[in-house]
Amino acid sequence: MAMNPPWISRRSFLRISASTITSVMAAGKLNCYAKGQNSRPNLLWLVFEDTSPYELPAYGNKIIKTPNIDFLAQNGVTFLNAYCNGPVCSPARSSLISGCPATTYGTDIHRQSHIVDRQYFWPILMRNTGYFTVSIGKTTDYNITEECEQKYVNQAWDVWTKWREPSYQTYNDPSRNGRPFLAQFQNGTSHQGLAITVTIDGRLPIQIDPNKVDLPPHVPDLPECRADYALHLDSMGRVDRWVGLFIDDLRKRELLEETIIFFFADNGSGCLPRSKGFPYKTGLQVPLIIYAPEKWKHLLPAELGQTCDRLICFADFGPTALSIAGVRPPDYMQGKPFMGDYVVSPQKYIHCFNTNSGPHFDPSRIVYDCRFSYIRNYTPYKPYSLRMQYHYYMPSQLAWDRQFHAGKCKPEHRQFFMPKPKEMLFDLKEDPFELKNLGDDPKYAGKLDELRQVNSKFLRDSKDLGLIPMDVRAELTKQGHCLYAWARRPNYPHQVLITAAEDASSAEPEKLPELIRYMEHDRPEIRFWGASGCAYLTSLGKLPKVPDQLRNLIDDGSESVAATAAEAIVYAGDTETGLKALIEQARNGRLAALSSLEEIGERARPVLSEIRALAENSTFGLVKWYANSVLITLGDKSLDELNQDNTEGLKTHKMLIENWDWTRP
Repeated sequence: MAMNPPWISRRSFLRISASTITSVMAAGKLNCYAKGQNSRPNLLWLVFEDTSPYELPAYGNKIIKTPNIDFLAQNGVTFLNAYCNGPVCSPARSSLISGCPATTYGTDIHRQSHIVDRQYFWPILMRNTGYFTVSIGKTTDYNITEECEQKYVNQAWDVWTKWREPSYQTYNDPSRNGRPFLAQFQNGTSHQGLAITVTIDGRLPIQIDPNKVDLPPHVPDLPECRADYALHLDSMGRVDRWVGLFIDDLRKRELLEETIIFFFADNGSGCLPRSKGFPYKTGLQVPLIIYAPEKWKHLLPAELGQTCDRLICFADFGPTALSIAGVRPPDYMQGKPFMGDYVVSPQKYIHCFNTNSGPHFDPSRIVYDCRFSYIRNYTPYKPYSLRMQYHYYMPSQLAWDRQFHAGKCKPEHRQFFMPKPKEMLFDLKEDPFELKNLGDDPKYAGKLDELRQVNSKFLRDSKDLGLIPMDVRAELTKQGHCLYAWARRPNYPHQVLITAAEDASSAEPEKLPELIRYMEHDRPEIRFWGASGCAYLTSLGKLPKVPDQLRNLIDDGSESVAATAAEAIVYAGDTETGLKALIEQARNGRLAALSSLEEIGERARPVLSEIRALAENSTFGLVKWYANSVLITLGDKSLDELNQDNTEGLKTHKMLIENWDWTRP
């Protein structure tokens, strides 16, 4: 039975393309891949969902038992510093499939489709060199257009399914003909969908007692947080049994001694707030265990059964697979191989990102070294807590929101709901859950400056496209542009884009002349950062006079530019002009305006009746939901009125628990 979350079509299908092997791999040379004779290992990727390392026994959790996962750890290496590049599934998978942070291709916005080139899919290179390639589940979850799916996915995989399929061919397919395989399987039973039930009532029984779990400290100790966390820990048993299916199948077919297994999550914990979807370690750090049999253990970066503290990110996985296969990763792949023929020295830094939470464009960039994390927020006037529809089906998120608005949050939990610093620095050894920001501590000024410069250089070197607002990218895709190629035109002002984002988030009034020049630019993404810089300054009371250029932008053709300009004008005190513009934009279905109305909070009260009308009468479904969210912020509605119907959530919850074994080898 297929188990798609409610936002995914239940359509699933199997496409099998004929195996294509390059001319070098003539039929007579395939004999070297007969069973037991492989000169290159099989690669099996077991990908599960929404889990942080602290939730597994291999990383110290003592509440649950996972014997099959423990077998992989005892006969492989457990990685202590592995990070997805983006803290939500499709941007993370976009980094996996391309060998670059998804910001390089502009595919970092969750579930916004863009045009990509063939080079995006490194499995094509594996297939061309003789590997049999398999992908089961979420094979197209790479933020690409349907046309790109049709054009390139069949080139990447011999056998694949789009979402989930109850029976299918896999690496055991006869057409493999003894070739080594690269096979990835996606398990959804630990997905955030477990917890989108609005209340903890009506859920199926679980084995874990919520009162006995060690709740991580980044969330408040509330019954709903304990219940959601226990529910997620319970799912690890299903993931472990799934892993056991593959171990047994490989052993039965005498393939276990020929196969390297990568076992990892696609992003951090999805059943607790401030994890999945946020730029903290709780959303970005993932468990990674790599098993290797005796024949291939020399490829591992540590001894069997040991841990490895090497810094690794998802962009490194593709280059590593190619390196293991004996293929030099092409120069356009930014990831670095950590195993195989082309392994490089350990990286001193790795780079991650976060771009949006639903309609809220709130880009952050993150740098890790082995001790510290650095977060640069480019729209600091926006709190992380801006409501996103899917998160607000989780009882723990709803309970935390209620606690905050009741004035009962501890300081470390209150900061999630407040405007944030432009820069944050955390000592991960002393503060692994990133609760104490050291960014303003003079003692750490040198480290802050070091990581600031590392981040700024990487944005430019990687030609980061994640600073282009969502509506601008959507329009470029509609016009048929591949963002990667489009932004590499000689005349594209990429350096200006990055500098504009840095200036906009500096909170320095002396940057106003630059902000004015940005607001007059012919590119909307540059104009956005001019308006955003003004919004930040006015929110801090540092820009008493509104520039004429800002007023001119409230009718801009770009919805992100127009909404941000109107928001800045509200902060500056001209509430009538700014609010009138935001309401008109929202009536036209522009979600950026609703995002701005939530951000300004109490300043939106003069248009309370207009927001009520949007919540009741708008023909745009999401406008209704986000208008209701603004009403909750203003105290006009309760959280209980936000998601009254949890039928689909309970259905997904039950499917994930009852049908855990949907994937078989």
